Amino acid sequence: MTNSKAKILFWAAVLLVVAGAAAAVTVSLRKSDTAEGALTSTAASTGRVAFLMEQQWLIRLKLAKVEQARMSPQVRSTGRVVPVPAKRAVVSPPVSGIIQAGTMPTIGQHVRQGQTLASLRQTLSAAESTQIHLESARADAERRRLAQAEIEAQARLEEATHDLGRSKRLFEKRAYSAKALETDELARTAAAAQLEAIREQLKALQATPETGIYELLAPISGTIVNVNKTSGEQVSAGEPVMEIVALDTVWVEAPVFEESLGKLSRDLRGVFTTAAFPDREFQGRLVHIGKIVDEHTRVASVIFEVPNPSEVLSIGMQANIRLDAGPQTDVLLVPKEAVLDNEGKKIVYVLISGEEFERREVVPGDEYGGMVAIVSGVKAGERVVTQGAYQLKLQELRPADAGEHLLEAGADIAQTSKV
Repeated sequence: MTNSKAKILFWAAVLLVVAGAAAAVTVSLRKSDTAEGALTSTAASTGRVAFLMEQQWLIRLKLAKVEQARMSPQVRSTGRVVPVPAKRAVVSPPVSGIIQAGTMPTIGQHVRQGQTLASLRQTLSAAESTQIHLESARADAERRRLAQAEIEAQARLEEATHDLGRSKRLFEKRAYSAKALETDELARTAAAAQLEAIREQLKALQATPETGIYELLAPISGTIVNVNKTSGEQVSAGEPVMEIVALDTVWVEAPVFEESLGKLSRDLRGVFTTAAFPDREFQGRLVHIGKIVDEHTRVASVIFEVPNPSEVLSIGMQANIRLDAGPQTDVLLVPKEAVLDNEGKKIVYVLISGEEFERREVVPGDEYGGMVAIVSGVKAGERVVTQGAYQLKLQELRPADAGEHLLEAGADIAQTSKV
């Protein structure tokens, strides 16, 4: 009995100790949450962040001055790279035929204007064959007629030449009049001209090409971008065989909403980037502002001509374009990496003193390359944090966790430096 009571008292004491420990942990956690909430609330209310020099060195914190500049409002759009119509050609033969082996170029090959691209052995329908035979028969008959006419004309010329010689001798002996001599000279000249005309006609008939091989020539210089046929295939008259595009100059076509069309000037230059070259900006000259506004989307096409001597821009590339729309005004510019998201708002951190920073809520405006305009929240000449702005945000909201992130950031930067 005594042993049973002792066991009961023992387990009761253990339960009391466990319950007390749990209560202490709960109270401690509540105090910690309250303290952290109070700290966060205080930080959020003041917006001031203490950041020691050692911490700044660890993450290699960088600052940028708020710059004042004169810039135009921006209109942004997403377009695409298209070929210049005059620098694009679809090659097709005017006759039917079979492509000869070994004569076709390959995609990506550069060709010159007038270069032979392919050879076709012509194939004729029954009607075409009959027509060609008829024309050939007519040509043979005409050649025979002209050959006979050439013989006759040659005889007349020889006779006129002989008569002219005799007339000159008589004229020298004063036995022939000057008028008669002039008539003989004209007769000789006419006979020579007639013979020459007959010979030109014979030459033209002999130069008439016979059916057989037809050569496809490059109408422009450029790059082969599409090949629809291969050697040995049958091609109909007018059927596309290949496509050539000259890429030294391209167009960028982009849609612009109608409310922005009136803000675009004729001397406008577009600036755009591509996914393939996100850090490289290209510029284009305005070629055309569309005169038709789509009734559903309310946009019109705007076209820019872009030099592309190195041919890095390919047809079909997406182009993120920005356009100046309106007169220039004074704006404040900061690097884009200085602006952070904070609960649906935009903030920057401004240097107050060597080890103190202030969080500022800002209203961003247009973007200009790597810079963004700030409508309100900063002043010209102030310095904002660029590299290290995220670590400052952590320091402000959770000082206890910020140290770990600082160490991680410092390790990443050190590793990057070694690389």
